[in-house]
Amino acid sequence: MSITFKDIYAVQETAEWMNQSFQGFELDSRKVKLGQIFIALTSLSQPEKTADYARKALAQGALAVISEQDLAVEPSVVVPDLRHLMGTWQRQYLQATQPVQPARILAVTGTNGKTTISRLVAELIMLQSKACAVMGTTGNGILPNLEASSHTTLDALQLQNALHEYAQQGAEFTSIEASSHGLEQGRLNGCEIEIAAYSNLSRDHLDYHGTLEAYAEAKSRLFQFESLKVAVINIDDAHANVMLDAAKNNPAQPKILSYSTTQAADYQVTEIEYRISGAEFKLVTKQGTFNVHSPLLGHFNIENLVASLIVAEQAGFDLAQLIAEVPKLKGAPGRMQVIRDDERLFVVDYAHTPDALTQVLVTLKRHVSQNLWAVFGCGGDRDRGKRPLMTQAALDGADIAILTSDNPRTENPEQIFADMKNGIDFSGKTYHEIHDRREAIKFAVEHAKSGDIVVIAGKGHENYQEIDGVRHWFDDVVEVQAAIDAQHHTTDSAYPAQ
Repeated sequence: MSITFKDIYAVQETAEWMNQSFQGFELDSRKVKLGQIFIALTSLSQPEKTADYARKALAQGALAVISEQDLAVEPSVVVPDLRHLMGTWQRQYLQATQPVQPARILAVTGTNGKTTISRLVAELIMLQSKACAVMGTTGNGILPNLEASSHTTLDALQLQNALHEYAQQGAEFTSIEASSHGLEQGRLNGCEIEIAAYSNLSRDHLDYHGTLEAYAEAKSRLFQFESLKVAVINIDDAHANVMLDAAKNNPAQPKILSYSTTQAADYQVTEIEYRISGAEFKLVTKQGTFNVHSPLLGHFNIENLVASLIVAEQAGFDLAQLIAEVPKLKGAPGRMQVIRDDERLFVVDYAHTPDALTQVLVTLKRHVSQNLWAVFGCGGDRDRGKRPLMTQAALDGADIAILTSDNPRTENPEQIFADMKNGIDFSGKTYHEIHDRREAIKFAVEHAKSGDIVVIAGKGHENYQEIDGVRHWFDDVVEVQAAIDAQHHTTDSAYPAQ
């Protein structure tokens, strides 16, 4: 079926190209094909080059250019709120040319937890024998076949293309991470989000949002979608009211469900018992009280699991049946991922904010019988203000801290370490400064004793380290296992062959 631009967008101007069928939208001038419409978003880094990209697209056969401001190219049309419209346009185009039953969209936002919650939701639904795609930091696709993702939330065109593709592949549901950047930039516009969940909010991305209040407001946009039927909110979080207000003021009047580990809520956690193998707790609901046996470590993973159970239940599944499948859950890679070695635990986690690191350490203190270690760094070209806060979090929460490198990117590592130590009182603290991340991990493995837990924080699922703008292969899980293997080999070789 053919479709014209005027079928999608009611413009007042009349131009011949608007009545011609076109072959879809494209954001990258280098990839434009004959008959496509090029969307020329103003380049944030090089705005003066936007017109050049538009001319290149037209030379390659673009039917026309749509831009946010006048680029003095023809044929073209200016649409000031282009970023917030193109997701809807793409969905309409795909459905008009390749009709498919769309997957029901479940989305989660928050500083910490959204990766785990979105992944657990997908796992729970898959365990009910329904196909569920997942989209976020640790990959996109229908479980278990995920492809690496360039961003937590893809650009609007890529996102709609992916959703359409998963629906064609048979996905009945898609579980999405909704980042603050993605929400503010309208990348999720065009998504018929049915159920939305909120985990928590703490300091992150202030280099982009400016203030914590602006950051919270960006997150709250998830609860303003007119398609929303259910809002799931962690009322233990200090910014929960911002999300509750957004949901209450949504004209769609979604059902609002709360969860808590400390106070009365629609879903309340009680009687938590922590074990080295996970946690056990009671979940008190209007449907009854359930005993939950979770294989996941950490208090916040109890919160994440409860949010996931609520979302899956509201998607149409029986809560008791969902809870029965909980022991089979694995969670997201690089999120409290455990490597066991004799009586020691090594935990790889993505915690890269002061609050996230604090939560990881506080949680694991409940499990550790000897020393708790924190191996951490701070990323380059990012919020410098949180660097000493990261160090303080490690010193406060761990018995032994190792300051090391994360992703320096294009920044001088010496400056990063100077910021990490700025204003910190190290007196009475056990810490080491080892700039090479591989050596820092090896040091921790070589010196950790039986009963110790070692947290390697900051990179989680990432399989690279970015130095001087170049990505080098590096995987914390692989490095930990290699160091363990090397230690055992050294120990074994100390004994003569029999």
